[in-house]
Amino acid sequence: MKKDLTTLSNEELIKESKNRRFIFGIFLGLILVMIVASIISIFKEKIGASTYVPIAFLPLLIIFWNSFNEVKKEMKLRNLQ
Repeated sequence: MKKDLTTLSNEELIKESKNRRFIFGIFLGLILVMIVASIISIFKEKIGASTYVPIAFLPLLIIFWNSFNEVKKEMKLRNLQ
């Protein structure tokens, strides 16, 4: 569910920023681990279906990145950073 960032208080916006940064960081780390595992599996075996799993998760990573940037823009408008 999408939150309206303009209605949040400053404290809530800072908390939301921390939450979205954490989620984006964790997801980015997982994607990187999947990419490394895919590269290793390519060298050890042939290209399989698991090789393309990181590519399937890239749209979600983009969604999390955009969500995180929205909060950063709102914080910049309010001069919180």
